[in-house]
Amino acid sequence: MSWRAGGVRPWVIQRLSAVYMVLVISLFCLTMAFSSFSGYSEWQSWFAMPFWNSLVIIFWLALFAHAWIGIRDVIMDYISVDGLRFSFLALLGFYLIAMTVWMIKIMMMAANI
Repeated sequence: MSWRAGGVRPWVIQRLSAVYMVLVISLFCLTMAFSSFSGYSEWQSWFAMPFWNSLVIIFWLALFAHAWIGIRDVIMDYISVDGLRFSFLALLGFYLIAMTVWMIKIMMMAANI
């Protein structure tokens, strides 16, 4: 199986992003189980820590890459009209890019950058 093969790279990216997301969600759940946040200021200071902020930004980027690959494959498999397929892929791409920009803006505001 070659790394340059058509479906190997997206398959690997999707699997790695899924593993990363499960690990981050598990770490987040453990953190929530063993700590008590009493207000917004504590949440904000927690998210402002570079470790957590970076972890969450990478989580969302992995989620958007994972979503792009999964939804792209569904669109490619089930929409056979080229123009309609391109339109759906373009809309999905614009949506995921907009969500990425919005998420980074939110995380930068949380970190007071």
